[in-house]
Amino acid sequence: MKGILSITLFVLFMIVLTGCSGNSAPSIPSVERQESTAEPLAAPAEPLTPEQPAAQATMPTINIKIANINFTATLYDNESARTIVQEMPFTLNMEDFALQEKIAELTFPLPSAQTETPATIKAGDLSLWSGNNLVLFYTTFSNAYRYVPVGYIEDVTGLQSALGNGTVTLTFSANE
Repeated sequence: MKGILSITLFVLFMIVLTGCSGNSAPSIPSVERQESTAEPLAAPAEPLTPEQPAAQATMPTINIKIANINFTATLYDNESARTIVQEMPFTLNMEDFALQEKIAELTFPLPSAQTETPATIKAGDLSLWSGNNLVLFYTTFSNAYRYVPVGYIEDVTGLQSALGNGTVTLTFSANE
């Protein structure tokens, strides 16, 4: 018991002594920022749209034809999108899924790619899901699934009505 009392008094003495020393907090050495030697990224040729993630460069546009209506889509500059462009033109019968997207399995192989989980899917987003499934979203909603971003339709006016209900035929072609 006498030992515990001695230790307690010693600890209290050290706390009081530290408090009276005038140092309010230990100082943290400052770290100077070093200048980067890397070349700055080139500015994009055109301003980014809200649908285009800033980290993704884009390629030229493509055409997506639904019945007699044409939509222009901008593809991201990634290996999957480049492979899709190489296979153009092609036509897909896309089935409706969950009243928010059209989906079809591509008939050609795609390279493996890094998936992302965007917090929000926007109407007009074009993505790959589960390997070779091309998805065109026609509604905006919160998301918890992983996709490979391929691109986006710039102007989605009339997209949902053009896609209609059920299965629809879409033709994808490169713009010249």
